[in-house]
Amino acid sequence: MAVENEGDIRRREAAAWFARLGQTRVSTSDVQDFFAWRKDPDNAHAYERVEKMWNASRALVDDPDIAALTAEALGQAPSQVRARHMVSRLWKPLAAGAAALAALALIGTWTLNRPLSYATAVGEQHTLRLADGSKVILDTNSRMDVRLRAHRRSVTLVSGQAFFDVEGDPRRPFVVTAGDTIVTAVGTQFDVRKLGQGARVTLIEGRVDVGTSDTPKPAWSLAPGQQVVTAQRRPEVRQVDASRETSWTTGRLTFTGTPIREAVAEVSRYSTRRIELKDAGIAHIPVSGAFDTGDTEAFIAALSDLYGVTAVRSADGGIILEAPQP
Repeated sequence: MAVENEGDIRRREAAAWFARLGQTRVSTSDVQDFFAWRKDPDNAHAYERVEKMWNASRALVDDPDIAALTAEALGQAPSQVRARHMVSRLWKPLAAGAAALAALALIGTWTLNRPLSYATAVGEQHTLRLADGSKVILDTNSRMDVRLRAHRRSVTLVSGQAFFDVEGDPRRPFVVTAGDTIVTAVGTQFDVRKLGQGARVTLIEGRVDVGTSDTPKPAWSLAPGQQVVTAQRRPEVRQVDASRETSWTTGRLTFTGTPIREAVAEVSRYSTRRIELKDAGIAHIPVSGAFDTGDTEAFIAALSDLYGVTAVRSADGGIILEAPQP
């Protein structure tokens, strides 16, 4: 499925909010969520455009083309929307508004039931503010789908890695699914990396429950500074340096005694340049240091200067790492 650009997403969110706020009953939480969403100037601008479209539609009530489009839209609308439109036809001043509401209701219903998709390219990171106020940092070459509903906020991490700073709402748990792994939070900060059909979950603040699709209830409850890797054969909760594990969110990769093969794999996620270990003998050399994400040259230079690793450039621009020369 194609991923929409940010402008398209904002327009659909704005239409969904307009349709939701136009209902007979609007909850306090919906109003609070709306104002949190509208704090973003770009979101506010998108909402203003929807309001202008609504106001402009009032002048088009007698336009035959608009009438035809409205009839087509109502033919696909839920029965309750069609019923409201039939009643509104008895009241001429409300006809244009009903037509616009029918179209916006269709858009709003479609938006609320269809996930919003976000993705990043290799080497790209993107910070998002969701409609509920939660913040997400999407790492390189990652993709996620988001559904925000009245009783549950759901995120599917399709690939890659994401950092979540969740806005607290006890009535609406925030659930992240990555492969077979299910992470449940209310208001907290945590990091999720999809690994095959499992995931690596690191908690920074608050509390999360972690389980799998095979378990009827969460198998692990994490405290700040703890991590679990469900992709392992026997997952265990362990204590980690949370700041190091999430250093990527600040554009840095931090290694502390990390085997070269793991460090190379991590650096490679942020670059399209191929890095290959030619000699298995150097794979376990421990590497320590902090590097800017995407700065492959600095990383390779450090391996050469500090650890004596030989870097050979291939014809296609790739880098082959060999054992130190005798």
